[in-house]
Amino acid sequence: MSKLGLKKTVVAGDKIIFAHVLETALGGFVLDTTGLTVGDKLLAGTAFSYDEATRMAKPDQTNPKGLLYEDVVIDSATSVDIVLRGTVYANRIPALTDALKAKMPQIIFSLSK
Repeated sequence: MSKLGLKKTVVAGDKIIFAHVLETALGGFVLDTTGLTVGDKLLAGTAFSYDEATRMAKPDQTNPKGLLYEDVVIDSATSVDIVLRGTVYANRIPALTDALKAKMPQIIFSLSK
């Protein structure tokens, strides 16, 4: 802990999930914790949506805009980055239906190991 009272939380992912990241949503977002449990972990590759006006982002299994870039611990001040274009190893991320994948046409879901 630093003298300023700031706390650093490091969340290390256990695997690389993106082969290439070509574009992320600009500026980053604050995680909308509504309906989520503080202290739980969201895995990289989770489908996400975001609101440009409020700068808030949340997991979305209905109408996602992209994928969570890295694992995060849920907290009221958690910052997240959303991948909009790139290649992800499909076997290394949380399961997504073909319908959800189709809503993110600029992300390639590679079946490579």
